[in-house]
Amino acid sequence: MRLKLFIFDLDGTLIDSYMDIGMCVNGVLRSMGRQEIEPDSVKNWIGGGARGLLEKLFPSEEIDRALELFRKYYRENPVVYTKAYRGIREVLTHLKAMEKRLAVVTNKMEDLSVEILKRLNLYHYFDMVVGGDTFPEKKPSPVPIKEVLRWLGVDAKEAVMIGDTDADVRAGKDAGVWTALANWGYVRMDGVKPDFVLHKPEDIINLPGRA
Repeated sequence: MRLKLFIFDLDGTLIDSYMDIGMCVNGVLRSMGRQEIEPDSVKNWIGGGARGLLEKLFPSEEIDRALELFRKYYRENPVVYTKAYRGIREVLTHLKAMEKRLAVVTNKMEDLSVEILKRLNLYHYFDMVVGGDTFPEKKPSPVPIKEVLRWLGVDAKEAVMIGDTDADVRAGKDAGVWTALANWGYVRMDGVKPDFVLHKPEDIINLPGRA
């Protein structure tokens, strides 16, 4: 095992973004005449993309309108409270110094993901950023990870998927890469077991086979 490629989820792994997501959800609720929620409530819903999150709050006939509003609000204010987790920037700097390839695979829309990474001065670390709309399928499908492997020319057993939900672990396992749970994030697991459990970002650089 020699890791050449580190693939990261975004929300709950690289960045703590629930407050901004919660604020945008409340904007949608206000606009559609609904009662607002505590922003913390969205933590358990993050990871499946905006549609999956809004399906927790709106009936199917209102989802398209809610999604349109959510994307509008989020694009207007993508980084108010959002920040990189403590230690992430140092870990990314270390991995780049070791000449590792880095990628993001998230279910957030690609253009929005790129914008947030740029505003947080993280974008330059990554060789590839894949969103939920980049390919026909998104996590927990293995397709986005397989495409990253193909585009970057890395064998599956030389890569690790790092994320905070079962969608990340399932996608990684089905793509044949190593999997690591980011235990500092919005952890939501349904019984699937990652290969590694990371308790702080610095643990990433101590993964077996990192050299």
